[in-house]
Amino acid sequence: MGVTVLPAADRVAVAWRNGGGITREIAAFPAGADDFQWRLSIADVAADGPFSAFAGYRRVITVLTGAGMRLTVGDAVHDIRPLQPFEFDGGALTTCTLPGGPITDLNLIVRAGARGAVRVIETSGPLAVTGPAAIVMVRGAATLAGREVGVPDAALVDRATVTTLRPVGTATAALIDLP
Repeated sequence: MGVTVLPAADRVAVAWRNGGGITREIAAFPAGADDFQWRLSIADVAADGPFSAFAGYRRVITVLTGAGMRLTVGDAVHDIRPLQPFEFDGGALTTCTLPGGPITDLNLIVRAGARGAVRVIETSGPLAVTGPAAIVMVRGAATLAGREVGVPDAALVDRATVTTLRPVGTATAALIDLP
């Protein structure tokens, strides 16, 4: 397949059980499985509250819009600033407060011990991406695999595939290394 563009308009919004937000899954492997190897999603967080526990998984969360959030993971408090990926144990008791109001965040959840990382890159020139990876547009627009992508469109890049993100002007993208 090479590169699969995943338009934001195709994502289904699912309300959280606690009513504190909405999640839109970008992709997961295997697709539709409860026991996934990895899952990538974008969430609209509207209120303070607990995070769902994902025992046996690592999470990397990146605030995309809004002023940031404060996460309490176990007994440790972390101030998460926009576009600064933060990794933590998915099984740890985690709560969120929103000192600056609602946010939107990018969530990568991978099995503990598996490869998986998020980098946020601003570029005005071509950017090579090697799979397995995902790309999520954060600011601006670009072309990828011959298609225009904007915020918050995404793409999956298959293993052993190299593609080039070509920004229109300056663009910011989250590059996700997948297992």
